Amino acid sequence: MAYGVVLLPDARTARALTELSHAIGHGARPLNQLGDHAPPHVSVLHFDVPGERDAEIAEHVSRNPVKLTVKVIGLLYVPVPEGDYYVPTGGIYFGVEVVRRPDLDALHREYLEFGAARGMAPLGAVGADYRPHITLGVAGVQPALPPLDMMPLGELSMTLASGPIGPFGTFPTLGADGAGHRSDA
Repeated sequence: MAYGVVLLPDARTARALTELSHAIGHGARPLNQLGDHAPPHVSVLHFDVPGERDAEIAEHVSRNPVKLTVKVIGLLYVPVPEGDYYVPTGGIYFGVEVVRRPDLDALHREYLEFGAARGMAPLGAVGADYRPHITLGVAGVQPALPPLDMMPLGELSMTLASGPIGPFGTFPTLGADGAGHRSDA
C-alpha cells in the first residue's frame, strides 16, 4: 500500500492554492487538480507499506506533532513522461516549489530512517533527490501562467499529517481543508 507523510497548510491557504490550481489548469485539459480528493501538501516522504502497517506511520505522526514553515520559491511547469509512477499517462506537472530548508530536510531523513527500520521502501525522489513542492495539478496540454497576484509569496505554515496515497500522488482521506489525519501540532 502506498502511504505518505505530508505537511498541510491551514484552511485559508489550502483554498487559495486550490483556486490557483484551477486558474492554471483551466483550459489545459487537466488530468488532476487540487480539490476534495487532492488537498495541497508538501510531501515529506511516500512509502510502499507492507500489509496493514500504515497504522504505525499514523501513530508515529500523531505522537510526534510537527509544525514547519516552508518558504515559497515559485512556480514550476515540467513535462512528465508517459509511464511515470504518479502520472502513468504523462502530462504537464505544475506546482509551487519550496526551499529545502534544514528542518524540512531533517524531517524527510527522520521518516526515511523510520521506514527503513520497518522494511517500508520509499517511493519517489528521496534522499539527495528530495525536492519539496506543492503539486497544483497535471494537465494534458501546456497550461498558461496564472494571474501572478494569485501566487503565494513568502512563507507558509504547515502541519504534519499522514494518509494513504491516491491517484496522482493525492491524499483523498485528508480532505481539501486539510482537516483529516493531522498531528496535534
